[in-house]
Amino acid sequence: MVLGLSLVRQARAEPPVVEGVSLAQARGLAERANPDVFLAGRREAVARAQVDVVGALGNPIVNVETARLTARLTTGVSLPVPLFGQRSTAMKAASSDAEVATLDTDAIRVEARWSATRAWLDLWEAQERARMAGTAAAEAEHLAAIARERFGAGSAPRLDTIRTGADQARTRAEARAATMNVTAAAARLGVWLGATDGIALRCAGTPDLGPLPPEEAARDRVVAHHPALERDRAQTAAAAAHVRAEQRLRWPIVNLQLTVNQGDPTLPGTDVIGGLSFEAPVLSQRGGAIGRAQAEQALAEATTEVDKRRLSSALADAYEQATAAELRARALGEEVLPALEETRRMTEEGYRDGRVDLLRVLEAQRAVLDGRLGYVEAQAAWQRALADVERAMGVPIAEGAAREP
Repeated sequence: MVLGLSLVRQARAEPPVVEGVSLAQARGLAERANPDVFLAGRREAVARAQVDVVGALGNPIVNVETARLTARLTTGVSLPVPLFGQRSTAMKAASSDAEVATLDTDAIRVEARWSATRAWLDLWEAQERARMAGTAAAEAEHLAAIARERFGAGSAPRLDTIRTGADQARTRAEARAATMNVTAAAARLGVWLGATDGIALRCAGTPDLGPLPPEEAARDRVVAHHPALERDRAQTAAAAAHVRAEQRLRWPIVNLQLTVNQGDPTLPGTDVIGGLSFEAPVLSQRGGAIGRAQAEQALAEATTEVDKRRLSSALADAYEQATAAELRARALGEEVLPALEETRRMTEEGYRDGRVDLLRVLEAQRAVLDGRLGYVEAQAAWQRALADVERAMGVPIAEGAAREP
């Protein structure tokens, strides 16, 4: 027992395996291993099996009877035969439902790819924040060393050492918190990728979903080929097929009957009786079922129109968000951040020489950290907006641009 408990403690103490995953790998894995995609595939299999269920023919009914005064043995067979197309229309409706399930899987893949992209970007941003927080902690430690050096030389007050020590403790705490956020973001990404326990995911590489395609061409593609709209159109067609199937069921199912009487003393021999039976559509014309199917068809048509407007609005919004985020990211990376870095270096050199007070150095360091974090945030926001664009398009941005004429 002691050995077993020690092994359990050792197993629990083992660190998880760190596995780097690029954005492209995460997106591809989400399209295959995402739990929602997996469940959609199972629903598709159920829908396809339903075609065989509705297409199954009815089994014959066999009767065996005997009588005291007439036939000693009476055998009969009754077989239901859908002569008026009830079976074929039902199978077409079920096949339409299976097609809807297939297209629904494609639409779910779009959502899974988008969710995995957003989760990967969250993890990448958390990693960058943790890295920058570590850099800020190292810079704070360097500044604290300069303050101690100047205090030892008598060129700076003890207040500078206390102030830089407090700033050093703050940056260390922020670095630890940023590292914990990385673990949390990795766990959220693992949900969308179907990752198993014991694997710590980390982002590999930088995000780059590609340039924006022309907005007008993307809008045309949404209307023509978006998986959600294709699913909605298939749902409308399936609802129409169900209407036809319900209308066809107003026709009766014909039952072929055959009866054989043997051993009847009132007859000179064996008697064979044949006939037909069917339901008389007098009390019910299936008006309720047909009305429900027609209402479902109207609902499917309305859903298609609503989804079309929703996706067009989402595409326009995502385009504006992506353009604004790209401008901000480029301005921060090419203009703002280099100027802040140069300012920090100049103020730090001035403080070492005694020409600049500590407060200016701390302000410059904080401004650099805020600028770095703002740049990372802008990059992540830019890529998230691009992910929203391709979600509204229904295909990856690179694939959508490649299909343009």
